[in-house]
Amino acid sequence: MLRDEPIERLESALQAVMLVLKQERLHEFLIDRARADLDRAGVALLYVLYRDDTEQVGLRVCDLAERLRVDAPTVSRKARQLERSGLLGRGADDVDHRAVRLRLTESGRAAIDAVLGARHDWLTEVLADWSPDEMAVFAGMLRGFADGVTRHLEDHHVR
Repeated sequence: MLRDEPIERLESALQAVMLVLKQERLHEFLIDRARADLDRAGVALLYVLYRDDTEQVGLRVCDLAERLRVDAPTVSRKARQLERSGLLGRGADDVDHRAVRLRLTESGRAAIDAVLGARHDWLTEVLADWSPDEMAVFAGMLRGFADGVTRHLEDHHVR
């Protein structure tokens, strides 16, 4: 098999990034800085509501599950936990009265704001030696890569 040096270098770099970003100690570091009591799943769920719910009407469990690429019972369990913590609220769906919409409470919005602020500060520290142009190029390339992966998975019907 013919080796493709640029692809091998990308594979190696991607593996290194994935290992670092998936480390529990990084999550704990950011959560500690944010002074939040959240696990990764909680952060992910709050972030989707924060990012995707611009009109603050909430999202249905099935919509959250689709965006998180997990099953609805998993989202329901995590949502109940976040609701008990006061970070999520529930409301009726105006269209389908059987459905429930989840929305951030003020405490939930404050928690995800704190996590995002901690991540912003961390990235600022990590990239302190980078120029704004380098960061912009990297961000554009990283977004393009993420979009390409998403398209590829959708084209191959991978959930």
